[in-house]
Amino acid sequence: MFLECCFLLWNLLSVKMGDLSFASLSAEKFPCKGTIPLSPSGRMGRAKITMNRADIEKTVEPIIQKCRKKFAPGSSETEDSLDTDEPLRPETRRVSLIASLTHSVLGSDFVGRGLEVGSGYGYLLFPMASLFPQIQWSAIEHPDPPFASRQTYQSMFRNYNCHLTTVDLLREALPFPNDHFALVTFSEVLEHLPTDRVNVVLSEIARTIQPGGVLIASSPNQASLENRLRLLKGKSILDMPNEIGKGIFGHIRLYTPAEMQSAMAKRGLTLERCEMESNNSGYRGNSDRSWVRRVHRMYEYLEGKLGILGGLGDTWHMAFRKTSAHPTETGNSISRQN
Repeated sequence: MFLECCFLLWNLLSVKMGDLSFASLSAEKFPCKGTIPLSPSGRMGRAKITMNRADIEKTVEPIIQKCRKKFAPGSSETEDSLDTDEPLRPETRRVSLIASLTHSVLGSDFVGRGLEVGSGYGYLLFPMASLFPQIQWSAIEHPDPPFASRQTYQSMFRNYNCHLTTVDLLREALPFPNDHFALVTFSEVLEHLPTDRVNVVLSEIARTIQPGGVLIASSPNQASLENRLRLLKGKSILDMPNEIGKGIFGHIRLYTPAEMQSAMAKRGLTLERCEMESNNSGYRGNSDRSWVRRVHRMYEYLEGKLGILGGLGDTWHMAFRKTSAHPTETGNSISRQN
């Protein structure tokens, strides 16, 4: 415990002093916590957000709850999944932050085509379709999950005016033309991709975004405080990769915000805003009364109050804008269906 406290203090000092090797990037290079460029000149300012995040959470939580019952493990075409003690808070917080981030860079009156890469149970797609109904939403999902072929899943897409296409990202290109979408969401998918396919998938996403369009991405932060403490204890950040379905994997590799920023810059996308946040307390401990969960919840509270903890958050959420033409990908390509 003493070593952990010393390590925490060292990390806090590193963040405060702007140590780029192990701490968060400086605000000048890496705008975080609510700042976005207000003009092409690069001047920074506070975003005028009129969507209250607490109200967003009240809107999205029942949608997420419905998706869990209809499509989570244990469900079927005719039976809902059993009630579970797993809290909705992590997913609700993730979705509300992505919605707030989208609103801050696009506004509430934005009209255009949107794509979610990896719709999963619909935790993000259907709330976004509800909050941004003027966007024409499409989504891709791997063809093998049992829920993807259910009538109830297809019906949910119709109810929210969304279009579903099944695609195996490991073997197929995105079945959309160049410069097609004004908004793409790519949340909690990157860490599941085999490392030899990451560059191809990112290039495909960049290809389909129109000039001036926006990518909203999120993924667990490899450099989070929790991961650093695990390494300090001699533990691995991740378990050995496992294939939980044909072409579907658990977490394979985590990435830092700096890695994602660099990867997207090579593909003509410029970072406009980044938010770091920890919401993993719901997955720690056995109940709300367990001391493990309480400690994690207290840390999340402190992270929201102390700016120096921002770079140590569990998950990064980043908004990119396509500012230049996507360079032609050479090698390691996948076939594209016309």
